[in-house]
Amino acid sequence: MTEKEKFCKNIKKYESPMYATAYSIVRNEDDAADVISESICRAYSSYALLKNKSAFKAWILRIVHNTAIEMVRKNSKIVEMDDLYDVAEKNDGVDVETKMALHDAVESLNEPYRTVVNLFYYENLSVSIIAQTTGANQATVRQQLSRARKMLKKLLNEDFLNE
Repeated sequence: MTEKEKFCKNIKKYESPMYATAYSIVRNEDDAADVISESICRAYSSYALLKNKSAFKAWILRIVHNTAIEMVRKNSKIVEMDDLYDVAEKNDGVDVETKMALHDAVESLNEPYRTVVNLFYYENLSVSIIAQTTGANQATVRQQLSRARKMLKKLLNEDFLNE
């Protein structure tokens, strides 16, 4: 298998976490697609420099994260979300209303909390991979997850109490 084929195989393998990372930052499907395209171009041009090919996932997610942050900074605002992120397939056995409330609560979180929650819970990435992806250390990611959980608990309790 050539290096080009290996690269393409890895891109296909990690397309879901790449999209989730981009979308959690830019919060728009079109912008997320642009981020993914740009990230793939950047990654391909520097793929030969990646010494540890087994670290591809963390490496490509880091590129996606940085590209998305760069896009947000260039646009100087985050575009509002148009479509719901489909959490139904990840949370079988939970009613639709609860899924929608959870999704809305996650989407209302500020950065970096929204990103770490999406990567940890929806993409099942480890704290160490999230740390590599975001450029934070593991203790920071754990702290962000803890704070995000508290924020979500508060948001969801308020939401259900107001019904």
